Amino acid sequence: MKLLLTSLLILALATTAGGCGEGKTPPSANSTPPAANATQDVVAAVGVPDFTVTTLDGKTLRLSELRGQVVVVDYWATWCGPCRIAMPHLQKLHDNYMSQGVTVLALSVDQKGPAVVRPFIKQNGFTFPVAMADEKSASAFGNFSSIPTTVIVRPDGRVHTTLTGVHPYEEYVAAVQAARAAVPGTQG
Repeated sequence: MKLLLTSLLILALATTAGGCGEGKTPPSANSTPPAANATQDVVAAVGVPDFTVTTLDGKTLRLSELRGQVVVVDYWATWCGPCRIAMPHLQKLHDNYMSQGVTVLALSVDQKGPAVVRPFIKQNGFTFPVAMADEKSASAFGNFSSIPTTVIVRPDGRVHTTLTGVHPYEEYVAAVQAARAAVPGTQG
């Protein structure tokens, strides 16, 4: 019995420490092999290509209009267990840091669209902006092979870091604070 419980615990930790694997994200998010980390390095060096999304509540959100803020962009899906674990962390980040110039934006890669995303967001009481990822927003930060993938964008529009999989809340906070501190004139 103890061996069975230990095995289940290890399996659960392995599943939540990572993300939902390759092949489960839509083709637009995986248009080239994940070995293209060089693409992410280039994006970090020159800034993020601009994109515009319409949130589920009908508001237009343009990435370039968020310059001067730290932007936390999270790619996720309703069917992804680790994503479901990470979402409350994003809500807490939104609640605690929105007034300090941090914007959380969740981009769903659910292929069934808003019909499955909208009820999930409402049922869980998430209040940060949520939109459906399209090809442009899904490829803005280079390619990713699993979700959740969370990109922390500095106030100057450059990528500070990318977190793949679910992480403790404190790691999201540390990444946001480091992104703010990386740009002179922003609060740390």
